[in-house]
Parts: sequence; structure tokens; C-alpha cells
Amino acid sequence: MSTTNQELTTVLNDLIATCNDSWEGFGKAAKGVHDDQFRNWLTDVSLQRAGFARRLSDEVRKAGGDPAQEGHGGGILHRGWVDLETRLRSKNDGEIRTECIRGEESTLKHYERAVEQNMPDEVRLIVERQFNEVQATLKELREGRVYAPR
Repeated sequence: MSTTNQELTTVLNDLIATCNDSWEGFGKAAKGVHDDQFRNWLTDVSLQRAGFARRLSDEVRKAGGDPAQEGHGGGILHRGWVDLETRLRSKNDGEIRTECIRGEESTLKHYERAVEQNMPDEVRLIVERQFNEVQATLKELREGRVYAPR
């Protein structure tokens, strides 16, 4: 069973919005941590996610669609609450890491749904590579090995 360009665009746009949320979340986390190595690692992950979104946007354009430009609507609401919480009380690096884990678990769920979908092999390869990177990032966060160079 083949997928239509519209179905493919829908799946990829969900991932683009997810990567945009992740890019912004890791970027904000980098600004809030105190450890320089952790900050650099978070910045690297943030930039990686921006690159993921750009790569997926290319595929949406190839399929004749318009790439998502923003994150998820719910993501905006979540970010607003996180921003409010951050203004009310400062967090330590461990709390920020916990927030990153929670965000990355959400990102992983979006990728898990995407890899279950039917898509052209060349697109599947891109999505699966990104999925593997998200899994690796989540593992590093959970194990506290977030200072390794990317």
C-alpha cells in the first residue's frame, strides 16, 4: 500500500513541528544551565533538531507540500507554562535535565508514530536516522552522559 503525497506531508509536518519544539526547548534549556559542558551539549542538540527540521522540510517540498513553520499548538502552551515557571523559580541543572528528558520522550513518541507509517524508502531512511538520534539523545539524558561531544 503506497502513501499519498498529502499523507506523507502530514507525517513529515508533524515531525517538523516536533523538531521545532525540540530545537526551541533545548535552546532554552541551554540558556538556563550552569555547567558549560552541559550548555554546549544542549546547544548542539538544539542545532541538530533545527537541521532535522530543515531536512524534513526539503522532503515536504519534494512531495509538493508546504513545510510546517512552527511547533505544535500544544507545544506553545507547554512552553508558556515552562517560561512562567522559570520566571517564578530558578532550576538547577538536574531539574533542567529532567525537563529535557520529558520533552525528548514526547519527541520520541512522534517519531515512533512516524516510522510506523508507509513512506518512500529514501524518506524512511531519513526519518529512521533521526529517530535513532532521538533515541540516543534520550539515552544520554537518562544516563546522565550528556557531556560527551556530539
